[in-house]
Order: sequence, then C-alpha cells, then structure tokens
Amino acid sequence: MTYTGGITVHTEDLPWLPLAPKIGIRVLRLNRDTGGFSVMIRAEPGAVLPRHRHVESAEILVLKGQGRHPQTGEFRVGDYVSEPKGAVHDMVPFNDEIVLLMICEGPSEFIADDDSVQNVMDISMLESLVSQAGKPG
Repeated sequence: MTYTGGITVHTEDLPWLPLAPKIGIRVLRLNRDTGGFSVMIRAEPGAVLPRHRHVESAEILVLKGQGRHPQTGEFRVGDYVSEPKGAVHDMVPFNDEIVLLMICEGPSEFIADDDSVQNVMDISMLESLVSQAGKPG
C-alpha cells in the first residue's frame, strides 16, 4: 500500500488577494481534476459580497465575526453553512470583519440583476489571482 501523505498550508503566510471591494481571498487548494477549491475569505466591515450563484455546492465554516446572510440566516463563529448546487444568493453585506473557510466543489458565478454572469470564481480565476500576486499556487 502506498501513502501519499498530504500537505500543510500555513495560511498566515498567504497573501489576501482582492476578490471584491473590501473582500480578500486566500487560495488554499486548487483541484484541477475536479474543479474544486478551498479558500479563506475575509470581509472588512462595510463590504458587500455581490449577488452570486453556486454552480456546484459549497461548504462554509465561520472562523471570525457574525452577520446575516439573506438566504441562510444569522451566522457566528463556529457555524457551518451548506450551499447546494444551483443556489442563488442576494448581496451579502458585512457589518463586522468576517473570516470564512469555504470549500467549493466547483465555480460560483457573480451575477447581475438580469441574471447575466459578471465574473466567475473558478480554478482559472483563482490561478490568475495567485499569479498576479507573484506567488506560486
């Protein structure tokens, strides 16, 4: 039997990359085979996460802060949120600093009021952010 081991990611050594105004992202893992990825998201007070659609499912663990998500309700440190494939979420305003661990099975699309896709958070977009920051991914 062969064991592949694994990796340890020192998250505090990773830069916060720009995702949206006042929202940063740390790229922890990219799985090019499946399209899945793991990221940390930090929102500053006053930030707003744009309206979005989960093309594939996502899981979130709240690491810091508290707030209210229009579709999933109140959240605080330690809460777990499951977002199913195809879920559409309204803009999410943040009053506190929020830090989340997000594990995605695939992309999310940022969408306009007319449902047109404005931007896609996927492996390619995350690789581009990491590349622009000059850090190997």
